[in-house]
Amino acid sequence: METVERNKRSLDVFSDTEKKLHVLTKFLLNQELNLKDDIHSGEICYLKKVSQDGNKILVGVRPTITLSVGQKITLYKILGRYLHLECTVEQDKGESQYILQLNKIAIAKKDRESSRIPVPPGSAWITNVVSSKAKIETDMFHVPTAVKVNFQDYETKLKNTVDFIKISTFNSREDNEVIRLIKKTKKGLLLEDVNNRECYESSPNEDFIVFADEIDEDINKEINNRRNLKIKSELILPVLYLNDEDESIPIGYIHMQSKTENFDLLKAMEMKTLCFEMVDRIRHSNMIKSDGKFPVIDISEGGLKVIVDHPDLIQSLPKLSGFQFDIFFKMQSPLTAFGQIKTITKNEEGHLTVGLAIAGHSSRAGEKKRFLENVEFFRKQIQKT
Repeated sequence: METVERNKRSLDVFSDTEKKLHVLTKFLLNQELNLKDDIHSGEICYLKKVSQDGNKILVGVRPTITLSVGQKITLYKILGRYLHLECTVEQDKGESQYILQLNKIAIAKKDRESSRIPVPPGSAWITNVVSSKAKIETDMFHVPTAVKVNFQDYETKLKNTVDFIKISTFNSREDNEVIRLIKKTKKGLLLEDVNNRECYESSPNEDFIVFADEIDEDINKEINNRRNLKIKSELILPVLYLNDEDESIPIGYIHMQSKTENFDLLKAMEMKTLCFEMVDRIRHSNMIKSDGKFPVIDISEGGLKVIVDHPDLIQSLPKLSGFQFDIFFKMQSPLTAFGQIKTITKNEEGHLTVGLAIAGHSSRAGEKKRFLENVEFFRKQIQKT
């Protein structure tokens, strides 16, 4: 198995021998621990003995599990806080028992916000997963087709409305200094009258750069260059995409020049509105809805863990930070939520176990309350057994 943790825990490491022995003998000896490595993640083992110096432990595993001498593994247990043992397999003692060298023992600095509760099969599942086909980032080596197609469509639509227009993604090899600055600052450039030096030395508001302050070029030379090309006015705006983390990502720009009209702030605002329209269209075309039924295997007040076997989602989810979904509890109407991906594990069959933190519920009244009521129901069911 291969496990990816998106957020590394903040851990306190035990270096004192007495403290290590206290934790090992008082809390872990003869206890069940979870095993995490490249093959056996999700399996369990039992801590049977601890050496006097606390540097070696004897563990027992299921007969179906084989560990190799020299192999690095991690054992962990939730004791209010996450307890973490990094080990190396030192010796195979036979009968599914192994001596492990304990390299590090650490504990999370914060308690878990809520404990995970096993969910009986068929009791809860998610469906209608709405996710991005591709993650859109600032430095895209492979620009999603949705972005390219939409930029080309809008450029074609607008080409007869102005003397020059270019709608493009950023290209670090070809972009000039001004375009690179637009990407860096996420601000636009408005030269209402390219022959007026004051336009290079001021900006209409904080959403636009001041050319003279940012660009290391002779202003008179810039004016002459545009005059020779018979350009009267120039406008450049970044196209900003809001990702799942609400980060503003500059994915491209609109560059306009006119030989007949003066672009003013009103024109710039009109084109900004067009940028928003383009981004909405890109976001819509970059979304995919998967209506498979994916079982919930554990749940807490803060999140849940699901098994995903849909081939498209198996490919796309490891690249994403989160997605929207509907969660069904047996015999109830669905709840809509957005989950941030915290962990992803792929098993031998290629299916994903996805750990999600609930980042938001829908605006429908009572949905969060109903979610918490279901979590409490499962907790009481476990306590009864």
